[in-house]
Amino acid sequence: MSREGRPFTSLQSVILTTGPFVFLWSTLTGYVSRHGAFRIARPLTRLNSQIYSLYSLAVAYLILNDVLHFQEYGGVKSSDLAYIYHLSKFYEYIDVFNLVASGITVGPHMAFHHLTTPFLTYFRVLNASDWQLFAFLNCFHHFWMYAYFGGVSFFRPILPVTGWLQLIAGIGFDVYWLAINGRDAPESRNRAISVLLLTRYAMLFYDELKTGSQQKSTKPEKKG
Repeated sequence: MSREGRPFTSLQSVILTTGPFVFLWSTLTGYVSRHGAFRIARPLTRLNSQIYSLYSLAVAYLILNDVLHFQEYGGVKSSDLAYIYHLSKFYEYIDVFNLVASGITVGPHMAFHHLTTPFLTYFRVLNASDWQLFAFLNCFHHFWMYAYFGGVSFFRPILPVTGWLQLIAGIGFDVYWLAINGRDAPESRNRAISVLLLTRYAMLFYDELKTGSQQKSTKPEKKG
C-alpha cells in the first residue's frame, strides 16, 4: 500500500501524536475543573456528531464499494480509502476534547480506545491486507453511534449490536488468518496486535455496558 509522502503513516509519527493529545486533554481537564464547562461545548459536540455520522456512512459505502464495485469512482484507490480511514482516527481525538469541554468525564473505554485506534489502523489498515471488513463495520457502527450522540435517541438499542459485530468480526477474522497462515507469515505481528487491541476494546465495551445496565437498574423509579 503506497504511503510515500503522506503524514501520519510512520509508526514514529503515530507515537508522536499521542503526547500532544494527552497534554491538551489534561490541560483542558484542568481548566474545566477550575472554571467550569464551556457553554458552547454541548451544541458543538452535537453538531460534530451529526456531521461525523454522515461522514462515517459515506466512508462505509466507499469501503464496501471498494470490495464489491457497485460503482466506479475515478481516482479513488483502495490505498486512498485506507489512508482516509486512518486519518479519521486522529480526528476522533476531538471527541475527547468535546466531552471534557462539556464537563463530562471520559471513561476508561473511550480513553483507551481513542489513544490506541491510530495504532490499530497503522498496523492493521496501512500495513496489512484485507483491511476493509473491520473498517466497514467500524464506520457502520459509527454512523449509528454518532447519529445517536447527535440527537437520534431511538438509535440507542442498535449500538450494542453494531458494537459487538465489529469487534467479534475483527477478532475472529484475524484469529482465523493467524491459524491458517501461522506466526511466521509476513503480517502475523500486525494481525496479532490487532487481535490484542480489539480484545481489550471488547473487554472495556463489556464493562461499559455492564456498568450502564447496573446504573439503570438501580435508578429510582419516578412516581407520578
